[in-house]
Amino acid sequence: MIPSATLLDSIKNYKGQDFIVESDNYNVLLIGCRDCFTIKLLGGDFKLTYAANIHEARKIIQNSLNNELFFDTIICDAGIEEKSILHFARYLSATETICRLPFILFTNTNKINAELCTKGIDDFITSETSLEDIVDKIELLKKYKSLEKTLHYSIATENEPLITKQYILKRLIDIVFSALALIILSPIIIIIAICIKAESKGPIFYKSLRAGKGYKVFTFYKFRTMVVNAEDMIKDLKHLNEYKDYKDSYFFKIKDDPRVTRIGQLLRKTSLDELPQLINVLVGDMSLVGNRPLPLYEASSITVDKSAKRFLAPAGITGLWQVKGRSNLNLSVDERISMDIDYAEKQSFLFDMKILFKTPKELILKNNV
Repeated sequence: MIPSATLLDSIKNYKGQDFIVESDNYNVLLIGCRDCFTIKLLGGDFKLTYAANIHEARKIIQNSLNNELFFDTIICDAGIEEKSILHFARYLSATETICRLPFILFTNTNKINAELCTKGIDDFITSETSLEDIVDKIELLKKYKSLEKTLHYSIATENEPLITKQYILKRLIDIVFSALALIILSPIIIIIAICIKAESKGPIFYKSLRAGKGYKVFTFYKFRTMVVNAEDMIKDLKHLNEYKDYKDSYFFKIKDDPRVTRIGQLLRKTSLDELPQLINVLVGDMSLVGNRPLPLYEASSITVDKSAKRFLAPAGITGLWQVKGRSNLNLSVDERISMDIDYAEKQSFLFDMKILFKTPKELILKNNV
């Protein structure tokens, strides 16, 4: 591996030859990425091939195909001309040998041209994205891109019309409701935050990467209801998983979960832990009604034709499972997946309204799970 101290000089002296940083695992093509980000990748298990621009990237890809060199992903600086990025994305998707290669943009701003989100860009990362999150994104996108070509239907959102009457109405309701709810419930949100902080050390919010519609990865927010190291305890608690029809279940749920704090038990029982998801709805990561967004370790398990159809629907705070199956302790994984698929196939404004009206009743009757 080239020492970090010599990296900047190596990039500045780049004259068209492949700039390669040796490492053990992931083979990444970097296009015009900022030096600080490249240095960050050096800390992980990456083999980096650097291209100064799109033209040189295409040459490197062609040479790699001739030499049977396989890239795991391409990361491109969003500062490059948008027209060039879009042309390159079309080139990737139209070339059979590389169409399954994840194409990720690196950016330091949230203001991305909407067209980039619908024309072959698979995901976005920033200088704040951790190496672990980058690896998770690459792994999930590799599985999705491989799966996408084998399905009889399209999961990807870029093949859908950008604007439809149903989308506009659904999105309008999401924005208005989530904004009003956040304003009205702000005193309760502040009180909950104080209680969480007073009971245990750790962050107020629980944040994790989740996969939503079209396997799109986003940061998911909830109030923290568990001890800080809760995810590290999953392996030791798998034998308590209520979904017993799979040894390695897609879903993980425990009754009377020992990782839950006292304030967390109250928040879960009243579903107040879900309030921060209104932020996800407001920014467009989720909708009020949809299928639950899955942790990446669960989403990466759902890679068969039938089950993957659940990702045709948007991620939602509530959905068909919440109003039909949540209180059923004997619900199997297949039955839950079937409900998700059912919603994906039937989703409409009226169907969403029926689910919303039924949700309050189910919140009152639900089991403490």
